[in-house]
Amino acid sequence: MTRIFDAATWGAELCVAGDDVLAGELSLREESLRRKVAFYLDADGLPMCQSSCAPAEWYPTLVTRMTSAVISHGRAVVSIDAALPLHSSILDVAFPGAGSDRSMVDITVVDLSRHRRTLHAEIPSHLVVTGTIALALSPVGSARRTAPQEHETAIG
Repeated sequence: MTRIFDAATWGAELCVAGDDVLAGELSLREESLRRKVAFYLDADGLPMCQSSCAPAEWYPTLVTRMTSAVISHGRAVVSIDAALPLHSSILDVAFPGAGSDRSMVDITVVDLSRHRRTLHAEIPSHLVVTGTIALALSPVGSARRTAPQEHETAIG
C-alpha cells in the first residue's frame, strides 16, 4: 500500500521508501534510532531536538519511540516516550519501519504526562515496542470564555 503524506498536514515533505518514511534523504526510523530522544521536523524536514525547543516554538511533526502498544478489538493504545505540546491535537500517525500490512482503528496516544489523544488512522498489524512513531500535530487554540451578551432595548 502506498502512503501519501500531505505536506499541509505534516509540515514537511514526507514520502515512503519501502516500509520507512523519509523527510528528504532523512530516514525517520534511522534518525529515531540514532537520537533515542524525541525530535520535531522543521518545514525543510530537518530534525530539531524536542528538549531544545522553546515552548512557544511550533513544529507540526513529532518523531519519537513507543514504550508500549496494545491492540485489541479495533482499538489501539500506544504510549510514547515524549510529551506532546499541551495545546495540540493529532491529525495523523505513521509507523516507520513497521511493515505494510495495515488496518484502520481508533488509536489513543498516551504521552509521558499521561495526556491522551485519540484519532482514527492506519496501524500496522505488527508493532514493535520501542519502534518509531511519527505524529502530525495541529495546534488547538485555547478556549475562550465569554460572558453572556446583555441586550438593552431602548424604549422611546
